[in-house]
Amino acid sequence: MTAAGTISTNTEAILTLAASLLDSVGAQASVPAEVVTPCLLAATHLERAGGLAHRISLVEGEARPSILAALTALAQLDEDTFAGPDVLEASRAARDALNELG
Repeated sequence: MTAAGTISTNTEAILTLAASLLDSVGAQASVPAEVVTPCLLAATHLERAGGLAHRISLVEGEARPSILAALTALAQLDEDTFAGPDVLEASRAARDALNELG
């Protein structure tokens, strides 16, 4: 974030994509609760960081590639944004969800 508390359009787009992917994984009835919970937590953190989650199609219709896509998107953030507490917590939660999938 900048000193004024605004983020660039590109940063907002990345945060929104990642939040949307994770929120959409969390909305799937077929996904175990051990995966749903950290995905929804991650989406919430990314919304606090400046994204706006909305339901989208999962990558390949599956949780694992969708979580990986969200993490890949977050890796494109600049260092300062990625190091922010909400983005770091979201990344950790997404990693935990991925680990639960085995």
